[in-house]
Amino acid sequence: MWQRLISWFKPAKAVEADRPPPLAMPFDLAAYRQFMCDETFLYRASYIQKRVDIEGAAHYEQALSKGSVIVVFVHHGSWLLMNGALHHLCGGAPITSIASRRNLEFCTPAEKDFWLGVHQRSAQSCNAPIIFYTDQSPIGPVRWLKQAHQVLTVALDVREPAADKPEQSFQFMGQTVYLQTGPAKLAQLTGAQVVPAAIEYKAETQRHLLTLHAAIDPNTCSAEALTQTALDCIGPHVMRAPEQQFYDLLGALQTPQKAQQ
Repeated sequence: MWQRLISWFKPAKAVEADRPPPLAMPFDLAAYRQFMCDETFLYRASYIQKRVDIEGAAHYEQALSKGSVIVVFVHHGSWLLMNGALHHLCGGAPITSIASRRNLEFCTPAEKDFWLGVHQRSAQSCNAPIIFYTDQSPIGPVRWLKQAHQVLTVALDVREPAADKPEQSFQFMGQTVYLQTGPAKLAQLTGAQVVPAAIEYKAETQRHLLTLHAAIDPNTCSAEALTQTALDCIGPHVMRAPEQQFYDLLGALQTPQKAQQ
């Protein structure tokens, strides 16, 4: 899967401040990927305030009032805008992410530099003090979430061939897919509420819509049930805008990386 992702990389183009990059309609996955990559150079408070709408903010705010929060998503839409949108449009809580560096080892030096830059631009858009990486000790995210009213965004569909972690089967958009349950287990370990999220771009209005769903209490279900509930929330958004996937989610996730346990 990662080899397909890196083959789509192109240098970003210069665009006018606070105006989205061009995206001609109709567009396909490749065009949206280029749009999303170009857009990362615009990440700042003014752009977010002009170009992102929030639906379901009350769910997020209620969860945050109880303690720490994990916001989960899949690689669909401009997910990299989520941190800045949550920070600037939903109260300014401390927020950061878990990202992957292992997969960057499959990239060319230029591609690796670009994606590390994307990580930094995403963090700077919400003044994140640190980014956590999957190749580091998990104690960092645990300590972050053990502090009250802090937020961590985590993708459900990250795959790292170098890590070769076991996956479980889930239903997503009417198909069986295989995913890790790490985000759910992190929530159970820390007691953080889990808020499923999805972001879709409306090309007609040049605005993003970030939808936040009702929080899932990790103390009330298994890691598998928590993950499935989150996928059930996110799936309809992907089905509504399939051309905004960063890669073919169903095609890439229908075979497990490693035998189930």
